Amino acid sequence: MLKNKKVIYIGLILIVFSLFMFEINIGKKVLKSNNITYSKESTLNYITYLKNNNHFSDTYLQNNYNLVASLVDYFNIDYNYSYIVGEDIDYKLSYEVLASLEIYDSDNDVKPIDKKEYVLLENNTIEGTGKVIKVDLYNLQINYDLYNNIVQAWKREISPNASLKVYFNVEFEGYSNTLNKVISDKTVREFIIPMAKKTIDIKAPNNINESGVLTGDKKFDSWYLLLLASTLVLFLTGVIYFLTYLTREAKKKSKYDQKINKILREFDRAITEAKGKFVKNKKDTYIEVKDFMELLDVHDNVNEPIIHYQNTKNINVFVIKNGKDIFYCVLNRKDFE
Repeated sequence: MLKNKKVIYIGLILIVFSLFMFEINIGKKVLKSNNITYSKESTLNYITYLKNNNHFSDTYLQNNYNLVASLVDYFNIDYNYSYIVGEDIDYKLSYEVLASLEIYDSDNDVKPIDKKEYVLLENNTIEGTGKVIKVDLYNLQINYDLYNNIVQAWKREISPNASLKVYFNVEFEGYSNTLNKVISDKTVREFIIPMAKKTIDIKAPNNINESGVLTGDKKFDSWYLLLLASTLVLFLTGVIYFLTYLTREAKKKSKYDQKINKILREFDRAITEAKGKFVKNKKDTYIEVKDFMELLDVHDNVNEPIIHYQNTKNINVFVIKNGKDIFYCVLNRKDFE
């Protein structure tokens, strides 16, 4: 019976543990599928509009010209930004255009003599839902003379080295249900116009064109966490109960074995070990003695040895044969539970 209980307990614990590991593997598969695609583009194109002159028949020049400063009227800039994700997200987008006019005494100066900040386009905020987050700015005009005149005023004191740095700032963040986290991006593009020079070599940013995969650590649904926790608690409870059961059985076994060993040790002068099991037959008369000490009294009266039979691990029999009268005492493990 004891072995059967152990097998049942171990079997149930293994079943619960297998269920727990199965749930863990399901969780790993959920995490592996946690990704979405994205693509990002940023372009800046400009046209240089000219003052009336005798050199160019057109009123403007396209990108990549080395410009004569005295002929420049203004710059017309188109800026486009787009960020596309593989699912609809709730997002908040902000963008602005700032400028910084920096004037130095020479090409080698680190600290500017003068620095003026400008807001060319106020900060704008857009909230929306979708896969495409974008900004399209068209016809942003930068009057070259407006800034160049400030630099020219310094020529009475120094030979200035100056530039107008125009910053296109775009920033957004949105929540992805698939990734279960916030997606964000911040892009700053710098457009530089040299000042106080006879010719102008514009420094425009390179276009951005990238794509990839966004990944995140997905939070498990509450039902899954509850199922996982319940299974773990059930497993631990089963293990604790099984260990308690083994401890309890071990104590029972020890108490019984200690009793047998004490009898064999203290009364070895009167006890003889027998091979095999104690079996009754019809020829003899059997008298059961309930307590070993009573059997010891019989031994003292008839002066016959006490024969010890170990029928099983759980049953030990002590016997005195006095002719056809058989006195015996049975010690059973279950009596010590």
